[in-house]
Amino acid sequence: MPMIMPFEAAWEKLVQERVDISSDLVVLTKTDIESVTGNELRLMAKMDSSKDVPAALRRHGYFILPIKNGEYVLVRGNGFHKLERLPEPPTVFRPQLDFEFVTLNVGDSEMQHLDYCYNIGLFEKFARVTGLRQTIRGRKRLPTIDFSVGKVGPIHVKAGVQVEVDSGCEGRDDIVLIEAKVGQPPDFIIRQLFYPYRKWRIEIPAKQIRPWFFCSEEISGRRLYKFWEYEFADDAQYQSLRLTRSENFLVEPVRQRLTVEELLRAHVRRRADARLWDVPQADSFWRVAEIPLLVEQGINTSSKLAVHYRFDPRQSSYYRQAAEFLGLVSQDKRSHVYQLTDLGREYVNRPADERRQLLAGLLAQFPPVRTALELSAKAGDRGIGRTEIAKFIARNSTIANSTPGRRAATVLAWLRWLQTATGAVQERQQRFSLR
Repeated sequence: MPMIMPFEAAWEKLVQERVDISSDLVVLTKTDIESVTGNELRLMAKMDSSKDVPAALRRHGYFILPIKNGEYVLVRGNGFHKLERLPEPPTVFRPQLDFEFVTLNVGDSEMQHLDYCYNIGLFEKFARVTGLRQTIRGRKRLPTIDFSVGKVGPIHVKAGVQVEVDSGCEGRDDIVLIEAKVGQPPDFIIRQLFYPYRKWRIEIPAKQIRPWFFCSEEISGRRLYKFWEYEFADDAQYQSLRLTRSENFLVEPVRQRLTVEELLRAHVRRRADARLWDVPQADSFWRVAEIPLLVEQGINTSSKLAVHYRFDPRQSSYYRQAAEFLGLVSQDKRSHVYQLTDLGREYVNRPADERRQLLAGLLAQFPPVRTALELSAKAGDRGIGRTEIAKFIARNSTIANSTPGRRAATVLAWLRWLQTATGAVQERQQRFSLR
């Protein structure tokens, strides 16, 4: 049912007529809210993120909590928690599946992504326990609880208030409670973890209660699954939430290992270009792999790329240059806009696994990397390291002084990507050899 009065205007009227702004705690009943605004209580009270809080409440520092069926309290204080930045690059998780879950590719819902992650074993991976079973879902009722929000309180919540988790799992010693979102909000209302946590702490005191926040997000054609695990340092303090662990996962299928010989004949040979020895300082090769996908989405200038990755425009140009050296993008000389080459368009239109194989072949043809692979083949188990790579970069490139040593570190980082992507090389004590 749509709102009769616009949300912001309704809260302005409600605060003006029913809220004593000198109080840190203000009780509002269903009758208060619906009689003044004409809007349903559930629509007026839905504020899952700080961006949902109406200006009338933000102005006075309030957020809203249910304390009884049909009754809420406005609390002066911070009721939201900002999501912490996750480690990068994401951890690659390769599930061992007998068949592909085609039904879980239909749609884009929280339940769908939760079910997928549970069934491929990603919950157990992040939890670091085995034997988790999905046992909790949907709406439950909270027992009576008391707590404070900072110095405001005590707040008394009567038995019967509805709580909901998107998914919950039980293990031998653990209960995992998950609040899930499609996309990543800037923050979330702590209540979504605090109320379920308090319920299950009371109901099942013998097991560890582990609140998680989960996001599924598609970035540049890749599906990322993001996990934050929290704990409450003080059960009676709403604001005692603190992060214990977090991780960012990229789920990809198991691939057949490629050999170096396969890589070296995997793709096109391009004409020799002396510039290709001037290795750009782009140490995170997964970002190089992402550049064509970003260009396809319109993130196609150094400033846009810098904003996307939160670093300096000069650094963003290094990543564009690396993608250009591999033949995937070009830069318009007049507008300085990045564009996909024909090879780049082929790359973005392939499935993730085929993109990786194509990119591995291109990387193996990139002169500094190809030379490193050839020297590794000659060196046998001893392999090659930064010193040897710096020497052949200095011989063949236009860069000088200490720069070849720094660029050698970049080539080593690219070889690590090749190791992860194909298994064709291996690193031991910062020296690379062929498998």
